[in-house]
Amino acid sequence: MDLNFINEWLSQLGLEGDLLTYAVIGIQSIFIIIAGYIIYQITRLIINKTIHRMLKKAPERWYKSLVNSGFFKRCANLAPVLLINLFIPVVFVDDFEKWQGPLQTAIGIYLTWIITSILLALANVIAIAYEYSSKAREVPITGVIQVAKLILVLMAIIISVAIVMNKSPMYLLSGFGAMTAILMVVFRDTLMGFVAGVQLATNRMVGIGDWIQVPDSDVDGTVQEVGLITVKVENWDKTTVYLPTYVLIHQSFKNWQGMINSGGRRIKRSLMLDLDSAQILDDETLESLASNYFNESLDEWLKRHQINKPVSNLTAFRCYVQDYVSHHEEIRDDMTLMVRLLEPTASGLPLEIYAFSKQTSWADYEKIQSILFEYLYTIMADFNLSYYQYFPKTQHIKQVPSKQRAESSEAEAESEDNTENGEQ
Repeated sequence: MDLNFINEWLSQLGLEGDLLTYAVIGIQSIFIIIAGYIIYQITRLIINKTIHRMLKKAPERWYKSLVNSGFFKRCANLAPVLLINLFIPVVFVDDFEKWQGPLQTAIGIYLTWIITSILLALANVIAIAYEYSSKAREVPITGVIQVAKLILVLMAIIISVAIVMNKSPMYLLSGFGAMTAILMVVFRDTLMGFVAGVQLATNRMVGIGDWIQVPDSDVDGTVQEVGLITVKVENWDKTTVYLPTYVLIHQSFKNWQGMINSGGRRIKRSLMLDLDSAQILDDETLESLASNYFNESLDEWLKRHQINKPVSNLTAFRCYVQDYVSHHEEIRDDMTLMVRLLEPTASGLPLEIYAFSKQTSWADYEKIQSILFEYLYTIMADFNLSYYQYFPKTQHIKQVPSKQRAESSEAEAESEDNTENGEQ
């Protein structure tokens, strides 16, 4: 494009010599900057009106990811850079021709980073679109995306240095091998994290939303993000832990997601019975228990549970707990369910309940478990059983009034004096 009209216009205004030259270059530069801004806005308008309309026909995840990542905005930055690069040989001529080289070098570096930013935005597009897929939870690709971004940035740095040195990027890459040892030291955690991230993703060891426990690292909560170097975990107390990725490979950890996916959470808890309360029940008591708690006759109850007389209250209570838990609406009947007496301990006789609740969330699970044991502790007395505790169930402390204590002290003193006199 010919910009001589600016020179002619300034000459008519009376400018000449160096002043004219600098004024021409200044005005031409301002003109190019304004033109670049206009081109940028026009490009964005075209993208917003045309490409957006076309993309609305595409799947929603791709449209949203392209818009949210800023991909189109970064693509629009190419237009003014190309325009400025086109005008440099036109503006900087004659005595200012030596400026063309540094300016084109700067434009080349800037263009390199714009293209890199576009590719980084494209990586974000892939990551955002992948979050909409069903496999995002099972196989997170955050670590892979971060590695790709790291490679893009390293390549941009190499190309920028090559532009400044006016050398081929391959020339720099040929000496890259000598820097491998240094890079291994500098990026040790990054490389270890990447390898660990690949292993976690390949083996599907952990995913976003999984509940994990890492006792050695004081981690107990849900996974929020699986990154290149760290795994972000939100503990149940709402604290956030950034765990190095390779820790999950080198240390043992527990993933509760299998339990959540199964739809059942294990209840394994014991009622502590007092062995002193164990006894053989008479027929009258057995008839009453069979009628009130089993809704059947004694003979039917004995036959159903395959029990022969004499019957212990331990046996009757265990059978009732078995029936009660197995018919509870919040207990899974398709999973292991067991009520058993364990070996007696110094803390009493454990009656263990082993079952799975239908609710897996912490609050609901604890509520169901509490309701079960609250009821069972309450009805133990009907089976002539008592729970074990270290202290007596009743403990009365007789309070003696202060006046009585004083009189008692005087009586004891007189008694001691009389005893001493008698001995003498």
